[in-house]
Amino acid sequence: MSRATLDRPTLPPELDPRGPRRRRSSLRRLSLASFSLLSVLVLGLSSVGWFLYNQFDKNVTQRDWDVEGDRPAEVPGNLNILLLGDDSRDGTGDQYGGSSVVGIRSDTTIIAHFDKDGSVTLLSFPRDTLVTVPAKEDGTRYQGTPADGKDKVTNVLNYADVPGLIRTLEHLTQLKIDHTITVNLAGFKQMTDAIGGVDVCVLPSTHKERFNDDSGRLRVSTNTNDPMSGWVGGPGTVHVNGEQALAFVRQRHGLPDGDKDRIARQQQFLSKLLAKATSSGVLSNPVKINSLVAAVGKSLQWDLDNKTMLALAKRASQLGPGKVKFITVPTHVPLPSEGASDDKGTIGYHGNVLFVNTDELNTILAPMRPAPEDDPALADAPVVEPAQVSVATVVNSSGRDGLAGQTVTDLKALGFGGVMKASTGEATQAATEVRYPAGQEGAAKALVTRIPGALAVEDAALSGGGLSLVIGSSFTGVQGAGPAAAAPAVGPAASAAPAGAAPAAGAATGGGAATAPAGPGPGTDTSCTY
Repeated sequence: MSRATLDRPTLPPELDPRGPRRRRSSLRRLSLASFSLLSVLVLGLSSVGWFLYNQFDKNVTQRDWDVEGDRPAEVPGNLNILLLGDDSRDGTGDQYGGSSVVGIRSDTTIIAHFDKDGSVTLLSFPRDTLVTVPAKEDGTRYQGTPADGKDKVTNVLNYADVPGLIRTLEHLTQLKIDHTITVNLAGFKQMTDAIGGVDVCVLPSTHKERFNDDSGRLRVSTNTNDPMSGWVGGPGTVHVNGEQALAFVRQRHGLPDGDKDRIARQQQFLSKLLAKATSSGVLSNPVKINSLVAAVGKSLQWDLDNKTMLALAKRASQLGPGKVKFITVPTHVPLPSEGASDDKGTIGYHGNVLFVNTDELNTILAPMRPAPEDDPALADAPVVEPAQVSVATVVNSSGRDGLAGQTVTDLKALGFGGVMKASTGEATQAATEVRYPAGQEGAAKALVTRIPGALAVEDAALSGGGLSLVIGSSFTGVQGAGPAAAAPAVGPAASAAPAGAAPAAGAATGGGAATAPAGPGPGTDTSCTY
């Protein structure tokens, strides 16, 4: 199925450095979770923006990441920037494992959604989120993709590079990623040191984690002392420079809520770093500006052209109170009923993972996504009552167990007819489609109106036997059928999964015991974290 690319207006071509500077006392609230985004903000907020622009242009590595295949449609006025903090050891000597660490993973993965209404939503993906890795355009898999076609989001960068990670995130979110900015560990440290460090706040906790490290040695970690990351500090306020700042935001063991506490730490640290960079004289001190820009530029890679970079800086500089939201992708630890082999969410060879709460994520993403494309053939189609609609098949390609059967029940309750043979397809589809043969436009129109976000697609392979409903991961239920349709059983059952294989990533949850806290979201206070 092809998708039209919607027209989008040209972004502002220039940034006027002579305009009045705007004081923003609320910048302390802005949880801009990437140094790369901070660098653009510095450019937009500084009275010497053009000087900084020239410095960036000299230092930043320009990349051309070519993303192949069908992609989501663009939305006029919106801009989605993928922000990656990778664990590359470049520039760190033999620190943090140095040459013994093979490959590059994404330590921090965020989509910054600049909406046409002037707001920004920062959508953060926990490292251990299990996602489907789409095949390449020619149908082959990226070399290194696990046998079941799924992996933790942190691992995808290592074998599929930035374009493969973009395809993976676009498949999950149905958001068109316009540009990408990456920063490595060395840049993280250097930028923190360039502004003189920041003060972070650590909450007291009695939680301890005992585990064996890669060499089999028993370790004990707490949120104030972690031998793996090197973090030592708290509870209370701790001043951190580059080395300890990096340990603070990278700690994984010893935190009460694992990856979600780690993300909350990153949110706290980066909001405070931004506050210091914009309020403590850093931007009015040429020496500090030079040091800051040099630190950023050497560690940055991006695919921004000059026009887009300046337009992005202008949009960032116009952010005000209430215009920035930080959201963590809602996930939960999979249960044994979803294929986990223990209460820690171990899924075969993937180890401990998190499943996406698909229904919750779809609710978050709905305002950011492009509207479903209208099929012009349906516009003038006559109104058809449900009893006159024959649905031949209902195929579940969402990766969520039980949807086909539940949907058949719901459609029959609304009076739709037909055989409605329920089956499970490959869990690789995001969009929900109502496929129809020529001559059944009215029937397709009747079914589409009952399934929010569904696309009507004419299918020449279908005969007069009826419609085929293909359920994608964006499916939220049958309208008018009651709450049961939107909250089916979650994940494939353990008995149905082959030994060592993983069930479909992105299992949905409608609530209950399977749902873990969604992590920091709009309104969450992360001024002091575990």
